[in-house]
Amino acid sequence: MMMLSFNDFFPKNVGTFISDRTVDFSLDKERPQWNSEQARLIAEQVGLENTQPFNVRQVHANTVLIVDEETPPLQEADGLLTRLKEVPLVIRTADCLPVFFFDERQECIGLVHAGWRGTREQIAVKAVEKMQEAYGTKVKDLKIAFGPAIRACCYQVGEEFAQYFPGEISPREDGFYLDLAAANQRQLTALHIDAEQIYDCGICTCCNKEFFSFRREGERAGRMISLMVLKG
Repeated sequence: MMMLSFNDFFPKNVGTFISDRTVDFSLDKERPQWNSEQARLIAEQVGLENTQPFNVRQVHANTVLIVDEETPPLQEADGLLTRLKEVPLVIRTADCLPVFFFDERQECIGLVHAGWRGTREQIAVKAVEKMQEAYGTKVKDLKIAFGPAIRACCYQVGEEFAQYFPGEISPREDGFYLDLAAANQRQLTALHIDAEQIYDCGICTCCNKEFFSFRREGERAGRMISLMVLKG
């Protein structure tokens, strides 16, 4: 079992974890509730029992949703923000980049699912801008972390991607390779977020077989969750 967290990067009032392939967290469209195995693992990792993590239907776009007491779950979105305590935010990945945000002054969090489409539409930037609008976030107060994702070593893409990400494409003898994390880092540092405010775990989901990878496994791949919660 290889559960990850950013508990050494974020303060103690912020809980995080990223699952491995021990449990498949794929969203069941017919029964979207958490099953007992999923609920047990979440409770073990963040110490919150009888808490329902906030679920969305991810569509590889750049919609960022503010979660408050009135927000209905299972909307289409690929980013979540909240100030609520003990309401875990969750996204699912199997190669896409999970991006965690924390504003230590305003005490709000965000979690984003950044695949290549969302990255092309600058979903991480949109999350920061929405935090600024909703909570008065200043970029100097942000701490940001990148979770496991497919990396430039494995992420072969079409030549047209050089138009989308001209600075993050590496041409090689067998094709073109995209550095998804670098693309998100560039977009965020363009907002005057210092590189030292961003932590990248550096794990490639395609290389590391302890994680699900759509590139490696295709339709058989399950899903990991990335979870972030403000503790009460």
